[in-house]
Amino acid sequence: MKVLETRDAFLSDYEVLQHLSKMERQYHWDDESIAEMSTKKRHMHRKRPYNNPALQRITRDVIDYLKMNKYDVAQEEEEDVKKMSPLCNLNDDKFTELVMRLNQYELFQAEKLQIVNQLPVQMVHLYAIVEECDTRFTQEQIDALLQLVAEYV
Repeated sequence: MKVLETRDAFLSDYEVLQHLSKMERQYHWDDESIAEMSTKKRHMHRKRPYNNPALQRITRDVIDYLKMNKYDVAQEEEEDVKKMSPLCNLNDDKFTELVMRLNQYELFQAEKLQIVNQLPVQMVHLYAIVEECDTRFTQEQIDALLQLVAEYV
């Protein structure tokens, strides 16, 4: 196998979530469309624009995973209550603003991507993401970065 084009950019979890949600609505795989189709009379078969049950299941599973808050400790204690990821609170304007504000810091592209995907609000979490965080940034910069992320959570 020969690589024709190298990867030009990374995709964030937010961008993947938006794309898959759009695809789910476009092909009427979302819950509202499914409920609407099931309430219609049985003899009126309305075919979906693109019917692929395997792709529909994978799409729904990935969307559910991205919407799940994976970093909340209380979630493990209360399994019945599903908490939403902070990514669900973002919109395109907020996401763009967050990325632009992260550009003020001397972060590597992969570090920015991880910050946007994980939205760390604790110093321990930030130290796990940013390589040599304590030597590259001052305590004030670290606090400002955590405060910046907290604004979008």
